[in-house]
Parts: sequence; structure tokens; C-alpha cells
Amino acid sequence: MRKIQNLGDFKERLQAGFENNEESLEVFGKTYSTQLKAYLIESNHLSPKDAGCPAGVWQKLDDSVGWYVNRDADFSNTFFLDSTRDRVWIVYSLMDASESDLLINRWIESKKGLDRSWLSRNHLLHWDKIESWSQRGLGLKFSDGLSTEENAANFSLKAYYGANRYIEGLADVLDKAKEKFAIYSARWQKKVNGSVVISSEWYSNGKATINRAADVDEALISIAEMANRYADSLKEATELRDTTMGAFELDFSQEIDLDAFSNMVAYGTGEMKLWLVETENETDFRRFRGIDIHTWDRVLLDVGPDFAYLTVPGKGCINAAPRIAAIQGEDNAGRTHIYHDGVEVFV
Repeated sequence: MRKIQNLGDFKERLQAGFENNEESLEVFGKTYSTQLKAYLIESNHLSPKDAGCPAGVWQKLDDSVGWYVNRDADFSNTFFLDSTRDRVWIVYSLMDASESDLLINRWIESKKGLDRSWLSRNHLLHWDKIESWSQRGLGLKFSDGLSTEENAANFSLKAYYGANRYIEGLADVLDKAKEKFAIYSARWQKKVNGSVVISSEWYSNGKATINRAADVDEALISIAEMANRYADSLKEATELRDTTMGAFELDFSQEIDLDAFSNMVAYGTGEMKLWLVETENETDFRRFRGIDIHTWDRVLLDVGPDFAYLTVPGKGCINAAPRIAAIQGEDNAGRTHIYHDGVEVFV
């Protein structure tokens, strides 16, 4: 396989994969080339060299500022990094999803200052009112993770639109569930002159899969658009915090088990990345102080049955707010909004 030296080589390889999949779709009705995956990574001012690499080491692409490729004995030319934004990087993967997901998870968990970009409902539904785009599927999740196994009321649904017209009333069920539970994935399709030019699926943890694409530049632009949108949300929320010093309010649609929540955050484990000590305990209220182990910044958290107030003092990273909203929403809190001083953020 030819060594990728510059951004042009990377685009040529992607374009060849897109075209191979279009040909196999036409002939066999399914794709065979590995689909492009993209991961939006929130970085706290780390250079790519300091941040490390999911596999091997980053090497700068010859002609491009901020672009890198991985060099590794086993996985060379499989990860590509766009670090042209200060806070939100994009890692592209040409590996199978099972392999790249594992390597990306290990990389983020092992490196201070790296986190996922946790996409809100508004981010996932970004293309809803944009011309030529249409929603083709939705994934909803409620794992009821704070309940005991025998009492858990798990809910998981992933529907690709089209089949619902065959089942009377299914569309109404989807609409009701969408209002109550967290969205963890959304599938979008762009058509031009009746032909599909992009088909993609976005996930709440900042991952995207490009299922189909006609043009590599258009596919990369659509991913960069989401990265820019998330970067803008981080900037807006940080400015609000810095000017008012107020808390972020998380509004849940489901009541949570406060005792179970206290136990969950006491040890600094899991995706929520919070290591907290309970300082106040009431029947319907808990107060915590501790650290966000993403950056080891201090955080203060007040939690009620269906709400939480998160304060990130000083210059701490406010990526904790969308992380808690996304993870808690899917795990046990249902549909979640984030407000600051009455204004919804991460929209």
C-alpha cells in the first residue's frame, strides 16, 4: 500500500474507497470497502506530539498545516488528525469500527486533557432544516443504569425511516419516545438531483460514520462543519461562565436515584470522569465537590431528583457539562437540556 505523504494522498485514498463502495452497491447491493469514521476530540491546548496517538506516533503531512498521519508497525496510514482547531480535533480512521473504537477509547482514557466532543440533541439534529438534507434514522437510549438489575427499565431503539409506514402508529411511538429519552445517534442523507451524495450517522459521543459519499471534499466539509459548531458551543459556554461565574443547569426528563448517583461518582471511574465527595445529603438533594479527571480541574455539583447544577471554578474545562448531560441522559436521566443563566447552551 502506498505511503500517504500529504493531504492529497489522503483524499485520493478516501475517494477511491467511496467509489468502490458505490460500485459494489450497484452490483451487489452492499458495500465492501471500509467506511470512513471520524471522531471529534476535545483537546485542552495539547499539541499532537504531547497528546500521543491512538496507534504509533503522529507524523506531519508534508504540505498541510495541522494535519498528521500515524506511523506504526502494525497500523500505519490508518489514522489521520486534523488539529487545525485549538479545542476540537478530528481524528479520521480507515480501520474497522471495532478496532478503531477500541484504540480511540484507550487513547482518550490514558491521556490527561483529551475528551470526546459530547454532542447534544441540537447538534445531532443540526441538518434538520438545511436544504437537501433529510433524516433517515434515529437511535434512542435509556439504560436505567442507577436501578438494580431486577428493577431496571431499559429502553433502546434504533429505527431507519421508511419501514414505519408499514406499521400503523409506529411514527407516533417514535415521536413520543424522542421527547422522553436521549438521542444517541442520528442518520442523515443529502440528495442532489435525486442522487445520494452523502449518507452519514452521527453519535452523541462525537463519532461519525460516512456510509456513502460521492465527493471526498463534501464529506470532509460536513464533518468539519460539526467540529466548528461544537467549537463555537465550547467558546460560547466558556465566555458565559467567565463573565457570570454562574452554574450550568442540567434539566432531566426522568427522575434519578440520588443514592445510586452518589455511589457512582465516588470512585472516579467510568465515562463521566468525575471523582466527587458528597458534602451535603438530604432526602431530595445531594451536594458534591471534587475533580473532573479529564483535566484535574475542580468541579462543584448539586444534584436533585430531576436536575443538576454544575459549577466549574476558575479556568476549568466546561466540556464536563455536555459530557454529564449526554452520559446521564442515556444512562438514567432521559432527555436533558443544558442552561446557563436561563439561556440554553450547546445548541
